[in-house]
Amino acid sequence: MIARAGPNIDNYGENMSTEQVPVTPDVHYAVEAHYRAEVRLLQTGQYREWLHGMVAEDIHYWMPIYEQRFVRDRRPDPTPDDAAIYNDDFEELKQRVERLYSGQVWMEDPPSKIRYFVSNVEAFEAENGELDVLSNILVYRNRRQTEVTVHTLGREDKLRQDGNGFKVFRRKLILDARVTQDKNLYFFC
Repeated sequence: MIARAGPNIDNYGENMSTEQVPVTPDVHYAVEAHYRAEVRLLQTGQYREWLHGMVAEDIHYWMPIYEQRFVRDRRPDPTPDDAAIYNDDFEELKQRVERLYSGQVWMEDPPSKIRYFVSNVEAFEAENGELDVLSNILVYRNRRQTEVTVHTLGREDKLRQDGNGFKVFRRKLILDARVTQDKNLYFFC
């Protein structure tokens, strides 16, 4: 297998080589199958199954806030210590999931219809048999009769093997829009 210059996924302060080896076609197919199964659970509102079946208990689920700046006014990328839309661990994700089942999330009653489109999946070998995975996400949400919102995101995951599948233990979501027209971002992706 030929190593090529790959992405430098933010690994929360750890140094990571930019020379990464792409996974084999069989592993790549398994990663894409994992994402299809994840989308199916989220689209059908099976949030507990998603959380307990596909998310590691040491998860860091992070949607940082980026500033759109001119090139001459660059700032360092955000860190987990900076303000974020989501900066969750497993317990915080669990609380958000349980709120959806409680009937107390008025903005999701009735629930939104959400479609997820995952594309441009690139998977690379990492340390300890883990995988670094990049993908693009399109979230199409229809709420009530006429409320439609579309979000595009870049996603940086770290996956580890778990039984016959994978679990995500790092997820960084990069929302393309700096200002959103949506009333809330209460969804998982």
